[in-house]
Amino acid sequence: MIYLASPYSHPDPLIMRTRFMLAEQCTASLLMQRQFVYSPIVHCHELAQKFKLPTDFEYWKAYNFDMLRRADVFGILKINGWTESKGLTAEYEMARRLGMSIVFFDEEGRALTEAE
Repeated sequence: MIYLASPYSHPDPLIMRTRFMLAEQCTASLLMQRQFVYSPIVHCHELAQKFKLPTDFEYWKAYNFDMLRRADVFGILKINGWTESKGLTAEYEMARRLGMSIVFFDEEGRALTEAE
């Protein structure tokens, strides 16, 4: 299973919504390729909105790390904000400690080289 990490938190709710939609698009594309994927943003964004749950990484950290430990591959959705994301950075560091393979994706679910 691919754990798909992506930036999310931002002061502007429109940017957060856009990030959710890009993660959703990538997740759907990977599923269409028959690649099993878990995206914490896709899974939790609507829940957070509907039930007024916090949207910050600290609230979701233990949950995300638990899901990350169950994955085989750590995927990074390379969209605007990915290099600055505190949550994605912490997840990346955990994935490295776990010795996971790391793959970069665009919003279409295409694997990228790190330079792309």
